Amino acid sequence: MIPTMRNKLINLFGVFLLSFLLASCASARRHHNEESFYFDDYSMAEQLYEQGAYDRAIQRYQAYIDENPEGNLAVIAQYYIAKSHMALGRIDEAKSIFQKIMKEHPDMVWANFSETQIKELEKAPKPAATS
Repeated sequence: MIPTMRNKLINLFGVFLLSFLLASCASARRHHNEESFYFDDYSMAEQLYEQGAYDRAIQRYQAYIDENPEGNLAVIAQYYIAKSHMALGRIDEAKSIFQKIMKEHPDMVWANFSETQIKELEKAPKPAATS
């Protein structure tokens, strides 16, 4: 059976279509992996925070911010960096970050949360001075 011109064109189109679909899948997979990486630092930071590994959580939250300074979770990451500093007793660092959030994102709920945290810190009893 001798292939006709029409059959050749159909086969050629099929090969082209298959190549296009495979290339699209590879591109989508690469993009999906980038998105997974995009949230990996943030997700790991949340887990570390919940486990009380605050220094390591700070590093992961900061890594997320460094990679995604305008990302949807960047302000939240800053807030939890401040909360981690609080948990570690680094009150001045925590206050500084909370103030930065309030100044740079005054219309976001995280500014309100930050203000509440600062008020709570100011109400907290100060350690007694030792002589």
